[in-house]
Amino acid sequence: MLPLEPLDGVSPLSRLLRSALSAEVRAEIERVEALAGGGPRDPEAAPGAPFSGGPLVAAALGFARGALALREGALDAAALHLDGAAAAYGREGAAEARDLARCEAALARLRQGARSTCAGAIAELDAIAAGGDPGRRAAVVAMHYRGTAERLLGDAAAAQRTLLSALRRSEPFLGERAQILNSLGTLYVALGAHGAAEALLEHAAELHRRRGDAVGEAIACGQLGAAALGLGALERARAPLQRQEWLSARLGDAFGRARALTFLSELALELGRADDALALATSAREVAERAAPPLRIWIAYATRAIGRARRDLGDPGAAAALGEAGALFGELGNPLGAALAAWDRASVEALAAWEGGAVGAPAGTEAAAGGWFSAAWALGSLGLPARVAQLLGERRDIEEATLGPEADRPSPAREAAERALAAAAQTAPHLAVQREVELVYDRPDDLAAIAARRTAAQRNLGRLAALTLAPPGLVVAAIASPRLGARGLALPRERASAACVADLPGLAVWIWPAAAPPAAIFCDLDDLREVLGEAPRATFALAPLGRVLCPPLAGDVGAEMEAVEVGALLAQAAALGPGEVRIDARLGWPEEVGAGVEGLGFVVMR
Repeated sequence: MLPLEPLDGVSPLSRLLRSALSAEVRAEIERVEALAGGGPRDPEAAPGAPFSGGPLVAAALGFARGALALREGALDAAALHLDGAAAAYGREGAAEARDLARCEAALARLRQGARSTCAGAIAELDAIAAGGDPGRRAAVVAMHYRGTAERLLGDAAAAQRTLLSALRRSEPFLGERAQILNSLGTLYVALGAHGAAEALLEHAAELHRRRGDAVGEAIACGQLGAAALGLGALERARAPLQRQEWLSARLGDAFGRARALTFLSELALELGRADDALALATSAREVAERAAPPLRIWIAYATRAIGRARRDLGDPGAAAALGEAGALFGELGNPLGAALAAWDRASVEALAAWEGGAVGAPAGTEAAAGGWFSAAWALGSLGLPARVAQLLGERRDIEEATLGPEADRPSPAREAAERALAAAAQTAPHLAVQREVELVYDRPDDLAAIAARRTAAQRNLGRLAALTLAPPGLVVAAIASPRLGARGLALPRERASAACVADLPGLAVWIWPAAAPPAAIFCDLDDLREVLGEAPRATFALAPLGRVLCPPLAGDVGAEMEAVEVGALLAQAAALGPGEVRIDARLGWPEEVGAGVEGLGFVVMR
């Protein structure tokens, strides 16, 4: 028995909970409650005639009140009603309805945002899933909500396994399948797999629309907006977020509406519309505060958006709002919130130092500089390089304002900072494009240097990817020079046939297919000498079974290879004298190769 099944033929509550206004749902619950006290129900009676519902009808009405409270964000009331409904179903032997009510009660507790509740919820959901046929609806829902709990605990791998398992079992239950797609999309947004998230969430939104499930569609739209933001498609993000806000307002869903308004305020900040952001964030906070209990996580995020909007508008109340948000994040134990709060503190301290006359100090005081690092490290450790890029850009803006006219003078430190920002922004195209537009007018030389470095890196990435298709066998060179490890000098030039797999201060490792001609290999080494301005030291060896398995991903370090050992080669290269080259006899190169290398000015050692 499904939880609302006792009301079949009496009320459309099941449909209304998916698509109707909260006031309409509440009125229908009250209507059925009034009818249920009117005496025994005659099967031949006209619709709307009074009847005595009995304990199962009472349980169904309690479930409906709990489901409505959950939808509205009244999480304490939701858990209370749903626990009561579960107990009532249990007394009547309606095991499936009981377990579904227990699942919804566990979800209400999870949504309260306290990590401490997750372990208890997982134990409850595991007990439900183990209590009968694993293919029944309640077991699928329990598995789905367990995946949600694992995501909230930060165990993405476990959450993915659980949700995919639930999806496989959800084929007979279209409504649950759509909800699981929502949760998988949410997980992939958190993991940064925004393309996969968009595909799943578009499917989920369509399923919800076909079923008339406005609640599920609102959730899917909200996550679609987040996925679009992750892809840097700011304008594309607006429409699904606005639809989530509209649907949530129509349904009385405080959680969904607060979330949508907060995201829209962040979007407005990204687009430079601080006044719009302030209005949206203020509305988000009001919605979150009116919920019962208050939605503290969205209060915190909305308060942060208020503080940042006020700061952009020059409002002196910005620091107080940012401090309040930081305190809330600390109370909630939210890792992302804590990292964002550290960023805000560094920004406030740097701006205060500048406004207090600390001209010339990089981004304010030494304490502020330490704050920038701790915030960036926390964001980077959460796998959010785009957020790190935003932080670096904000720090650069404050530092340039602090330095005044000095900021326009060429500086190795400033150039390095621009390269660091460009590297971090690779995962957020809109940030990279925004900065390129600024540089093309203000600092075209910096833009040209960054573009050349990016082109060389992409060329190297392409070569490494192509080597995954090559037959086994690599020529490996460990190269030593004091000038290596800076400014991408180790990246082979366009005409080279080498690929770089390691670039460290003073050391680099290049590889070639084993079939590469020795003359081409040493031409590459000669090109490197020209770039470095001095003759490097190098050791060449054959890795007969060596293969490139995978080029590096984003900030990954080096390529993934097999049957290649470079430790001893690096030690040998470091021990050589300037311009000396050691060639492994196993390469089988003829003597004239050595003569050709010496003709280029190197000293060959076999």
